[in-house]
Parts: sequence; C-alpha cells; structure tokens
Amino acid sequence: MLTAVIDVRGEPIQLTATLGPLVRGVVEGLVGTAMLVARRHSEDITSIADAAGCRVLVAETWAEGFARAVTNAPGAGILVIDAGLQLGPDFWPLLTDKLPVLGNRPAATEPALRSGFVSPLRALGDVFNNLTGRVTRESALLLPPGRARELAQAKADPFAQHYGQMLVRLKASVTRIDLR
Repeated sequence: MLTAVIDVRGEPIQLTATLGPLVRGVVEGLVGTAMLVARRHSEDITSIADAAGCRVLVAETWAEGFARAVTNAPGAGILVIDAGLQLGPDFWPLLTDKLPVLGNRPAATEPALRSGFVSPLRALGDVFNNLTGRVTRESALLLPPGRARELAQAKADPFAQHYGQMLVRLKASVTRIDLR
C-alpha cells in the first residue's frame, strides 16, 4: 500500500478537493495512510484530517515535514501531492497497471494543464523539466520507498529534484483547484 503525503498550503477547500479522489485509492487498496504536512496548527485542517482519517504533521518547512512523514512510512511507495491538486478518475486504474512494472523508478503525472495563454518561456521551461526529469507541484509524484528515504535523510523537497531518465511519466489527468 502507498502512503500519501500531502503538502497543505492555501485554503482548506483545496485540501478537501485533494483528499476526495484519494478515497478511491483507499477503497481499491492502493492507499493505506495519508499524512498532511502543515506549517502551523489549524483547527480547519485538524477537522478535515479527522473526518478523512488522516494524520497531521506540523513542521516549519515542507522538506522537514516530508522527512518526518517518510521516515517510518510503511508500504510500497510514497505518493506526494500538493494540496489543491485533484487526481482524475483515470489515475487509479493507470497506477494499478503501472505499479508492478515501475520497480525502483519514480513516476509522476503530466503537469496539470494551465488555462490561458502559455508564454514561450514557460513552454521552454516545461520542455526542460521533461528532459531532465523534473517534477513541479502540478504533478502527483510517486516515489519508491528507498528514494523517498534518501530525500528524507537529506531533508530535500521532492518537487525540487531532477529524477532524470529514471522518471516515468503517467498520462493521467490532474487539475489544480484555483480559488483566485
């Protein structure tokens, strides 16, 4: 089973939008535990976590919270998601198909499509990210336990890493819940 680690930033409604699709992962037996990493204590986050059966870790930085969440996490891997990112219904069947063949390779969904005009500079950055195996917060990231523990020991942000040619891109739909 996977352990989901969610970076709680922004509004509580973004967190609920992220947690909703995780229910299917729990029902299908893919997700066993969900940990929310928050920068400060919040009654809203605590009540959402209680209702969803999640654990809340309060840490000064995302990297520190990620490290604490991963250190003793059981299971086959770590699913890292930014609050506000919503997994599409095609994610779980795709993950079920790909999980046995991933082995020790990290995987990430394609970045969520951005609305509006995409600047040439941003498009060039997206191409660079794809070539170097970099993942942005617009993707859900699946890390094998060993790689997740390496990042945890270094107290590194998993979204700031270059995974290179090892990274498997998953063609699953994700959307960003934007409250602006």
